[in-house]
Formats: sequence, C-alpha cells, structure tokens
Amino acid sequence: MSVKRKNIPDGMRDMIYSENKAEKVLGEKIAALYEKRGYGCVVTPALEYYDVFNFDSQTIPEENMFKLTDKSGRLVVMRPDNTTPMARIAATRLQNAPRPLKLYYNQNVFRISKDYSGKRSEFAQTGIEIIGGDSKRADIEAVVTALRTLREVSGFYGGNVNYKLELGHAHFCKALLDAAKLSDEARELVTKYIGAKNSSSLEVMGADNKLDTAFMEKIRQIPRLYGTKSVIAKARELCLGVENATYALDYLEEIYDILDANGFSENISIDLATVNDMDYYTGVVFRGYIDYTGEAVLGGGRYDNLMSNFGTDEGATGFGLNLSVVADKLSRAVGVEETTEKKVLVHYGDTSLLAKALNYIENCGNVAVLSCFDSVEKAVEYAKNSGISKVTEVTSSGIAEVWQE
Repeated sequence: MSVKRKNIPDGMRDMIYSENKAEKVLGEKIAALYEKRGYGCVVTPALEYYDVFNFDSQTIPEENMFKLTDKSGRLVVMRPDNTTPMARIAATRLQNAPRPLKLYYNQNVFRISKDYSGKRSEFAQTGIEIIGGDSKRADIEAVVTALRTLREVSGFYGGNVNYKLELGHAHFCKALLDAAKLSDEARELVTKYIGAKNSSSLEVMGADNKLDTAFMEKIRQIPRLYGTKSVIAKARELCLGVENATYALDYLEEIYDILDANGFSENISIDLATVNDMDYYTGVVFRGYIDYTGEAVLGGGRYDNLMSNFGTDEGATGFGLNLSVVADKLSRAVGVEETTEKKVLVHYGDTSLLAKALNYIENCGNVAVLSCFDSVEKAVEYAKNSGISKVTEVTSSGIAEVWQE
C-alpha cells in the first residue's frame, strides 16, 4: 500500500476522541456568550470564489490559499479568512437588515502555513463582526467582547489562566511611514521589523539603505512603545507635525480612557507596534494573548474600507479567536477537568429484542452502547477492554445486569 494513503497533507491533523472535545465544548461556550449579547450566527460555505478575496488591501497571498476549480472552470478557494465572507454576506443577503449588524461565526479556516513551524493549515476560528453603527461605540463593544471572550477561555480552564489584550491603531505606524515616502521594498521591511519588535534590525536596515537618520531614530523607538497609557504621551513626541498619526493617538487615548473609566483596563496594554497581518484594518487594532500559547490567539480591529469591495460604503469592526491553538495548547498545559460518565453495554440475544434494547438505551439515563456481539460472553470481554463499567442483557423475560467492573 502506498505510504501516501496512510498520511495526511502538511498542516492537517486527525483529531480522535477527546482531542477535539475541548475545542468543540469551548467553541459552544463562546458561541453562547455571543448569542446572549445579541449576535446572530452566520455560516458561510467552505468554498468561495477566489475573487471574493482578491482585492488591493487583502494581504493573504494567493500562494497561501487552497485553490480548486468549479465545474465551469472558475477559480475557487477554501475559506482562508472569516471576516471577508462576513462582509460579503452583509452586503448581499443582509444588505437591508437594520444596522448595526451584529454577526458571529464558529467555523474552520483553511490557510497554507507560511513555514514549516508545525502550524496548522486548517483551524477552527470563532469571532464577531459589527457592521455599521457608531464607530466609536462599535469599537468599544468589539474590545469589551474580545476581553469577555478571553475571560471565557480562562474560565473554561479553571480561571487561573492569565490573558491580556494589546491595543493599538493601524494609522499610527502607517502615517509615520507615509511621511517618510519610503520605497515599497523598504516600507515592507520596516513594517516587518516593527511588528517583530526588532529595533536592531531596523538600525541595520536604515544604515544599509541610507535612510534618513532622524526618521530611523523615530522608527526604532516604535517597538518600545508598549505598556501603560503613558506610552501614548511618548509617541506624541515622535509624530509632531504628522497629523494622521496624532489623530490616531487621540482616538486611541479616548477609547482607552472610556474602557479604563468602566473598569476594563486591567487586562489591556497599549502597543503602538501592533501591525496586523491583514492590510484592511483602518483604525483601532488589537491582539489577544493567553498563557501557554506563545502567540497571539485573538486579533481584530476596525476595517472601514473592506465593505466597499462588495459595493457598499459601511464601516465595520470585529475580531477572530483561533480556537484550535487555544484548545490544543491549553488542554496540554492545564488540562480540562472532565466528569467520566459511566457507560453500559446493552446486549440482546435474539434479534426480535432489538426494539426493546433500543428503548432501554434511550431511557436508561447513562451513556449506553448497543452490543454488536452474538454472545453475552463476547460482549463482556469487549466491555472489560473498552472502559465500559457494566453489561446489561435484554431477554424476553426482562433486563438483567450480567457484569460490572
């Protein structure tokens, strides 16, 4: 037999028995949180036309998408992102629904991993989108809901898992880089190093490319603009005369002050080096971190230009949580307390007793397994090797327990 028949593609994973239980149950708990807050569930197809994701500000490279063709020869892709399909459906089937439109999703994303770091190319993601409405209030709600989502994760693992949300603004770095008039190549490198908080590489890159020394000194300080609200004041010194950057800081400070006044700042940090992977963000951006994961597990922000790709002029904000990473890494590190249910194996000798056996299974109140054996001895042997606590036999004269661990 070919080895390929036994293996699965890179980035994919079989999930057997309890391996997917935490992900499923956690996803249901978070979905219940969103339902309680008035968000409506939307499920989009796993296959979308490539054109849905092919626009200027979309930064999922084509090579990171799983591509196929439909029966007409049109290029289709496995869903590489959830926010874009939400925008599509808001602009089509839900175009006449009252605004703000509040949606949530709990479905898989398919995206070819960029490297060989073991990252999954299929993962479960849950999140919310708020389309339309007052921008400031929608941003505040998105941030608060993200915090509540992270708290729900922490609670699922006993409440002792720490979490934090890093808050920034997409226009802060963008405005400074626009003012510098960098080449596309230099801009891409600077953005990369800022996102990685790599000040030393920024210094080397500035020297190698003979970039303006005063400008590079400012840029090198951006990765250090992390912490309490005080970093906003430090940032103001870097962007004197850059109007868009000043506006970004004003708006960010206003959002933070509202959150702080309402008791939500304990788990929030300011990070002005936050550079999201998706280029469509236009305002407040944020990333969520939680113990034991080693990476951002939640990301989102305001994306006011995305809807225009579908023919509408609406602002929107939202976020997504990588359920697969959270459930996998936290379940390994912390574990989930599970109640072990007693299982009973229900055996019936004569096939005429099948209906009676099934009726017992449906009403016994336990996890019940229907026997597939022709003798009670084989049924007992199977139960002993399968974690089943007892065997019950259905006969024409009644129901009797024949074995118990």
